[in-house]
Amino acid sequence: MLKNTLLVITIVMPFQIFSQVDSIALTTPEGITAKMLEFISFEKGEVKDWDEYRNLFLPGAHKISIRSQPGESLSKQVKIMNLEEFVRGAGETYARNGFEEIVIGLDVKEFNGIATVFQSFYCKTLDNSYEARGVNTYQLVYLNDRWWIASTLFTNESDTVKLPNDYLFKAYQTSKE
Repeated sequence: MLKNTLLVITIVMPFQIFSQVDSIALTTPEGITAKMLEFISFEKGEVKDWDEYRNLFLPGAHKISIRSQPGESLSKQVKIMNLEEFVRGAGETYARNGFEEIVIGLDVKEFNGIATVFQSFYCKTLDNSYEARGVNTYQLVYLNDRWWIASTLFTNESDTVKLPNDYLFKAYQTSKE
């Protein structure tokens, strides 16, 4: 009987701790946005449970990317994806190449159950085929005792538009020339 009890404790306890960490991450705008970056960071060949990712978002949420056209600083390309389109496109690529994205600046504005998070990032593939800095914005809703992502909008810096120092944590600021 004691062996069975110890076996159950050994198996169940890590899952309880994990679910507590997850639920804690969802209680603040900073927590849910950090959880999203943690989830989309992959080791090469890693397989993720995309249902966990989907659970960060409200039904019908969108991910929107803005990209400058090469050689044209004012011309932009907008791509709007639902979660399934993002999972199909990014999931395979992230797992194949490995991917890491970290926060290098953060600003949160919150009022009456809504929040906007302005998050500067640095990202790269682990095969060194891609590297960028940019800004993610998150529109969040507080509902049923947790935060949900309603939408994200992201863009990379370009040759002509660099991240200003006030968008960066002190450790990531560059000297002004």
